Amino acid sequence: MKHAMILMTILAIAACGGKKKPVPVEPKEPDTDSATANDGKKAPAEPAEPAPPPPPPAPKSWHAKAELAPVKGVKIKSATVTFAQEEGQPVTVGSTGWFEGIKSGKYHLVVHDGADCGPNATKAGKPMATGDIPFTAAKGMDSLDVGKVDTLQLDGDGAIVGHTLVLHDDKKGKPGKALACGPIAGGE
Repeated sequence: MKHAMILMTILAIAACGGKKKPVPVEPKEPDTDSATANDGKKAPAEPAEPAPPPPPPAPKSWHAKAELAPVKGVKIKSATVTFAQEEGQPVTVGSTGWFEGIKSGKYHLVVHDGADCGPNATKAGKPMATGDIPFTAAKGMDSLDVGKVDTLQLDGDGAIVGHTLVLHDDKKGKPGKALACGPIAGGE
């Protein structure tokens, strides 16, 4: 009987597994951020946001100047007329310095087709059709600020660089006597 009892104990242990039952583990939810799907296959990659387009290039800009010296017999000081243009915009005309000694009144800055002034602006050439810039001088002015001029350009066909700029007095609304002259040079 002793053997029977031992045998029953062994059978009972074998039937129960002989060990403690493991604690059940709750199933995990699938990880949607992982690179693989349930079947071990790679999940399709989400399309990346397209890179923004590169910014457009900065507009080109050009600068020019003409150092106008008085012609013989005219008692005004030299001044430098400046030109600036951004791509697609009109030319801005101003000056550094002023024609000290000039009287109040109407004047014209005129682009001529020549490349050199010569004595008394005699080699300046003919006035260019698009190159008349009328302005009014007033007492106390220390610089010229004509503003934007649509008829001039600093680049391409018809550019004023390489031509001459002549300061004329006004004769009945048109350019009169030459007072100062200088070549127009491109630059900063």
